[in-house]
Amino acid sequence: MFAAIPSLVLLSFLLGCGKSTGRGSDTATGAGIEVSDFCEGIVSPQTDPPSFYEDNPTLPDTVPAGDARFDFTTATPADQGLDSAMLDDAVTVLDGKPYINSLLVMRGGDLVLEHYFHGSAADDSNNVHSASKSVLGLLVGIAIEQGDIDGIDQPVSELLPDLFDGKSETKRAITVGNLLTMSAGFAWIEDQSEGSIERTDDWLQTIVDLPLDSTPGTQFNYSTIQTHLMGAALAHATGQSLCDYAHDQIYTPLGIAAERWGRDPQGYFSGGFNVYLTARELLRFGKLVLDRGAADGQQLVPASWVDDATSRQITDAGNYYYGYYFWLRRGADTPLDIAWGYGGQLVYVIPDVDMVVVITTNTRDYGVEYDGADLVLERIVGAVL
Repeated sequence: MFAAIPSLVLLSFLLGCGKSTGRGSDTATGAGIEVSDFCEGIVSPQTDPPSFYEDNPTLPDTVPAGDARFDFTTATPADQGLDSAMLDDAVTVLDGKPYINSLLVMRGGDLVLEHYFHGSAADDSNNVHSASKSVLGLLVGIAIEQGDIDGIDQPVSELLPDLFDGKSETKRAITVGNLLTMSAGFAWIEDQSEGSIERTDDWLQTIVDLPLDSTPGTQFNYSTIQTHLMGAALAHATGQSLCDYAHDQIYTPLGIAAERWGRDPQGYFSGGFNVYLTARELLRFGKLVLDRGAADGQQLVPASWVDDATSRQITDAGNYYYGYYFWLRRGADTPLDIAWGYGGQLVYVIPDVDMVVVITTNTRDYGVEYDGADLVLERIVGAVL
């Protein structure tokens, strides 16, 4: 897959992250959830008052160039059956957009194109926003396979009983699957309702206290509160912070280390937002999805779960279909499985042509929402000879 990735044990030591390195009970939550020194060290600075979303600075990658996670196998576009002139066209198009940070293309396991725009660089770590939701979706599958979660039909109230104490039977029946498909039914308007959360002392309780405007499981409503609730449920199910569980199960085996991770006032790590990674790290995650959960000889995520996560699971998600925290472009053209974050933090997994494409954008200085699917299909998938 990737050249020279160290063993999981060695890399866990280097990154300082693992189940045995906790700092004890999390005093912010009082929930007995251990947090490693590594994860404690990358917590986002708290603002006063706390802010749901961050101001999106660019951070330096914590592992210098020359580390194993920079050691991709490379090839020319021609070596992997791609028209380099068409790829050059894609670079030209993106160069004309001042908010674009990067374009990376992998085919056949080889990095065939890596281009950074407008002063960005390979060792820049940026907020990948909701692209991290797709990681969370795979983590839930791991927890189910390992027996920490009973399955998609398990009520979330069984994992977070205190939050649901005294709630209606309808709320207590909201399932893991409802959260995975953004269909829990909470009344919410994304990018507007967050203010009502960040002004409270207990974000999770405020989320659960929200009224329902649809029957759970019946209507898609994209809302980051559902992934934050899922992240907290996963932490209680596994006994690890979301940051530690993500690094133990997916990030560290892939040679990934987040540079920063948000945390709410109760001490719960942000579920599906405020995670900082490099474009190359996003590419590694995309390759994991392309390889149906396998990496470096290990099956990190059950292949059947990756298949489910990238299959249509909800019927009314707008122009795109939706799986378990993956957007799906389907139709007459080549199918795309997409980890998609605000502004255009985009990981396109394209099994039909054995390809992963990463595009990232600058959300520190721009508020544009970029969808690169047409460019990917026309100039990158279209470059396949």
